[in-house]
Amino acid sequence: QEECQNYIRVLLVGGNHLFTCGTNAFTPICTNRTLSNLTEIHDQISGMARCPYSPQHNSTALLTSSGELYAATAMDFPGRDPAIYRSLGALPPLRTAQYNSKWLNEPNFVSSYDIGNFTYFFFRENAVEHDCGKTVFSRAARVCKNDIGGKFVLEDTWTTFMKARLNCSRPGEIPFYYNELQSTFFLPELDLIYGIFTTNVNSIAASAVCVFNLSAITQAFNGPFKYQENSRSAWLPYPNPNPNFQCGTMDQGLYVNLTERNLQDAQKFFLMHEVVQPVIPIPYFMEDNSRFSHVVVDVVQGKDMLFHIIYLATDYGTLKKVLAPMNQTSSSCLLEEIELLPKSQREPIRSLQILHSQSVLFVGLQEHVIKVPLKRCLFYKTYSACIGSQDPYCGWDMVMKKCTTLEESLSMSQWEQSITVCPMRNLTVDGHFGTWSQWKPCTHTDGASVGSCLCRSRVCDSPAPQCGGWLCEGPTMEIANCSRNGGWTPWTSWSPCSTTCGIGFQVRQRSCSNPTPRHGGRVCVGQNREERYCNEHLLCPPHVFWTGWGPWERCTAQCGGGIQARRRTCENGPDCPGCSVEYQPCNTNACPELKKTTPWTPWTPVNISDNGGHYEQRFRYTCKARLPDPNLLEVGRQRIEMRYCSSDGTSGCSTDGLSGDFLRSGRYSAHTINGAWSPWSPWSQCSRDCSRGIRNRKRVCSNPEPKYGGLPCLGPSLEYQECNILPCPVDGGWSCWSSWSKCSATCGGGHYMRTRSCTNPAPAYGGDICLGLHTEEALCNTQPCP
Repeated sequence: QEECQNYIRVLLVGGNHLFTCGTNAFTPICTNRTLSNLTEIHDQISGMARCPYSPQHNSTALLTSSGELYAATAMDFPGRDPAIYRSLGALPPLRTAQYNSKWLNEPNFVSSYDIGNFTYFFFRENAVEHDCGKTVFSRAARVCKNDIGGKFVLEDTWTTFMKARLNCSRPGEIPFYYNELQSTFFLPELDLIYGIFTTNVNSIAASAVCVFNLSAITQAFNGPFKYQENSRSAWLPYPNPNPNFQCGTMDQGLYVNLTERNLQDAQKFFLMHEVVQPVIPIPYFMEDNSRFSHVVVDVVQGKDMLFHIIYLATDYGTLKKVLAPMNQTSSSCLLEEIELLPKSQREPIRSLQILHSQSVLFVGLQEHVIKVPLKRCLFYKTYSACIGSQDPYCGWDMVMKKCTTLEESLSMSQWEQSITVCPMRNLTVDGHFGTWSQWKPCTHTDGASVGSCLCRSRVCDSPAPQCGGWLCEGPTMEIANCSRNGGWTPWTSWSPCSTTCGIGFQVRQRSCSNPTPRHGGRVCVGQNREERYCNEHLLCPPHVFWTGWGPWERCTAQCGGGIQARRRTCENGPDCPGCSVEYQPCNTNACPELKKTTPWTPWTPVNISDNGGHYEQRFRYTCKARLPDPNLLEVGRQRIEMRYCSSDGTSGCSTDGLSGDFLRSGRYSAHTINGAWSPWSPWSQCSRDCSRGIRNRKRVCSNPEPKYGGLPCLGPSLEYQECNILPCPVDGGWSCWSSWSKCSATCGGGHYMRTRSCTNPAPAYGGDICLGLHTEEALCNTQPCP
């Protein structure tokens, strides 16, 4: 259940965003948040290949300035597919070869750094080149940041992956090796990498700090490779076809920006023959019977030179402050061991970070973070203590007469510091209790009576604390089996009366627990509960209550929504709580639409003549409403008819086509209102998130509406527009397997192979690459040769 929490394993700052990934109960997810407002999430993506599934799997990740995420982690749930994987950004996703132990063999990833043209990874893994039993080697690996993978060979796979062994050992005729890298710290201004190395967990506990120059790592990568032709062959050196490789690129036909490395070489040559050696043969600092877990380094300006201060987290929860060797002939010095918590509360250190700008350490524990100042000069109260501490942060200010930092001193010429030898450290001894004495009878007084007990004692003398060591923690005496008489607790307050009116009762209690009798002591005498009457003279008023609700009354409307009520009455008084009337909506169904057309008005002359004749017109109206009351009908469209009457009356009056022609001719404009469009509405939401969707906007002919025979609006009432035209992400899919190749041998055991490519479809627009094998091999012609 503890592992099914959401453990944050990736926490990276990129610009004004914070990129985080968590295990999320074995379903890793990643989010992008605003750095100034962490509750604002911009997007959420899968954490696969970016964050481990389990909090028990080691991983490391970094975000480059161009937006690519480099992660070294387990790609699957059980952790059997480790990979160094690149995603996000503009470059194609790449990973190390899958299920190939020569590339990565059960690695434990430690750290990663973005340095120049390369991304460096530091880890420890089972040594595939070690053919005598199982052992672990520490590695430095690198890939080119401009690597785009191969074509047909090493497709979607690094073509620039190389790794070399890191050596940290105690020299001698038979060297003692610290094989397991635990933590690193990079000083970019000096190109130095500090590393903690320990022995195997099944071996004796021992730790060492070794320092490597980036040029030594580069030299190993420029040297020969170590190559094994087949599983029965030995690992042998092989010349480097590309010495001084700096991620150069070239074009091959249609394929551009491929790295200069030959793809067949990249398949075979990735393990370097030469071992990366530390700056000096002897580790900077060594300690037996202890395991270090984290390291950070601070560069301190002393009075005469620069000093490197190494902070080491121990497995038992303390910090060791170590002065690095000042030259190749001097040795390191343990300046002090910082106790973060009391001994009884110690716990392993989960993380260690340094903030150089503020000169502080941040120590991450299980449930909280401790801030530790680097400059601790105030602890040294005297001149001898200050100078004798040999602490590069501190010196004695001759003017202020106190121990200060260089920045706090009033004058550098009056600031004294002398760091020449390791400090004389008192042999601090923490106190420990001796064994308990035998149990003996003893007595104790309990009020007026005396009881018997058994007692035993111990003394803080095995050893006694010395030189500021911790005092013993815990009792010096234990008392057991004491007889004790019981005693009553005070009475509780009387409980509230059981009734608010009319006779009731109250209760109060006590218990025999002050103290509780034990080991033969007397029990309490008396009652543990008392009762008394209450409210004897407070008569209850008549019971006031509501009657039941009456039936619902008739609805105020037959349709279109009305109100109906029901009522109740208060019995035995007017003060019942609540309302006497309750309302609810009713008949909420829409009313039917009523439509009514008025009769034609009589013909009336129009003040227009034509060829001696005249025009007449008449009107009628159409009224409609969705209302229960026809009297509320609104005026609808007006219809007009006109007719022409000749002056001699021979042809009568004719209406054929006159109204339309007459109105179009413009000779009549009695109160007509032509329609006009309202403004366009805002664009609607796009119908698709990607790959071209459609959105629309509307307008209506209501500004104003056409009335009294006015002309309608011209043009469309609905307008469409394309939106979100960017293509959708396409996840890669495998093509069909090719035919099996010809067997490599006619007898004695050969092999043939078949391949497939991630082109059905190829990953595009940020889609994921294919998971699985590019190549399958099988044995063939296994019969013995004649």
